[in-house]
Amino acid sequence: ARNRLAQITSQMMKEKNAEFAISIEGGLETNKHDSRQSYLQCFAWVCLKHRNSEDFISETRSGTFVLPDIVNKAIMDDKEELGAAQDKYFSQFNRDDLGIGKGEAGTIGPLTFGAVSRSQYYAPTVTFAFIPFLHQLRDFSEGIPPNSLASPLEKEADHS
Repeated sequence: ARNRLAQITSQMMKEKNAEFAISIEGGLETNKHDSRQSYLQCFAWVCLKHRNSEDFISETRSGTFVLPDIVNKAIMDDKEELGAAQDKYFSQFNRDDLGIGKGEAGTIGPLTFGAVSRSQYYAPTVTFAFIPFLHQLRDFSEGIPPNSLASPLEKEADHS
């Protein structure tokens, strides 16, 4: 994601006059925390740069999820790319959404039977990438704005 960000930063900020440049890159890695088993985890990196920030790049990583065994095997043993391995997995269920790994659903869509789309999966990670800029660029001279989620709940009236 860092390399992709470097490629688009000039175009987005100079040619398009964008305030931010962002890149999102999906990835796979083997689990590092359990030596008793080996499987692939899917995740994404988000890199975000502000036009006035010369050196700082905000980097955030999404949550991870484990790929089904047949997808894992196709990638690790057969050296297939994720999209082809995903299609191989879903073809056994006579699914009509083959070839959508690069589309809106991404990998997470079919794996969650549509409960989570690619956009929904990336949204929190993109939001988290903005956090450093929200606090660096904001004027807090008037105090910190109220957070409706952190406000105390109104107590129910005592009816005794």
